[in-house]
Amino acid sequence: MVYNWLDYIRSRVLSPRCRLCLAPGEAGLELCRPCREELPRLLHSCQRCSLPLPDGARTVLCAACLRNPPALDGCFALFGYQPPIDQWIHSLKFGRDLATARLLGELLLAELVAGGLPMAGAPALLPVPLHTRRLRRRGYNQSLEIARPLIRNGLDLSGCRCQRSRHTSAQSSLPARHRHRNIRGAFSVRGRLEDPHILLIDDVMTTGATLNELARTLKAAGAARVDACVIARTFKQGQEAPGASTTP
Repeated sequence: MVYNWLDYIRSRVLSPRCRLCLAPGEAGLELCRPCREELPRLLHSCQRCSLPLPDGARTVLCAACLRNPPALDGCFALFGYQPPIDQWIHSLKFGRDLATARLLGELLLAELVAGGLPMAGAPALLPVPLHTRRLRRRGYNQSLEIARPLIRNGLDLSGCRCQRSRHTSAQSSLPARHRHRNIRGAFSVRGRLEDPHILLIDDVMTTGATLNELARTLKAAGAARVDACVIARTFKQGQEAPGASTTP
């Protein structure tokens, strides 16, 4: 309730300023239209892993996902993990910058609404859970904070009792080849899973190990479909982002 009142006061009383150029913000956002249009949007990427597809490609899946389909049924990444998005996410995760979570969540909500996601009958949201040890140290789950604008606008949180039951090393501290082993068996679902379609929410997708392990766990518990939305997608070393664009 306190969070909602502060949000209301901020949006109605305080005029937002663009966090990039300090011009008046647009539509209650801390971004003006020109700066928003400069953000590194991903326009043409694989529908299963969100890696950019080559310009002109007619397929909707990359070669890797065609050869070895991941557990996720679909994945949407809003941005490439590039400036200023990478700095914003770092500030959110390690600098307690919850205002950034609100901005990123509102940008994700706007994209989902523009893409035709219905508020009624939509999949149940599940922010990727943190282990209790990391949650106590950080003080909040950044994925849940990103999801709050979606929740306030009619999307429901999943009622499943999913938890990160095994503490693991931070995925960002490990090379790609070790991340799948590190996260294996890290999640568990207690009780009956009532939601047939779940939409995972997370900040960054790198190898996809965490999201796919969580998807496998949810499907083993009875989910029929598991998709994911992330704010940003990293690219392989030396890989260009042909699907990125700075226009809406």
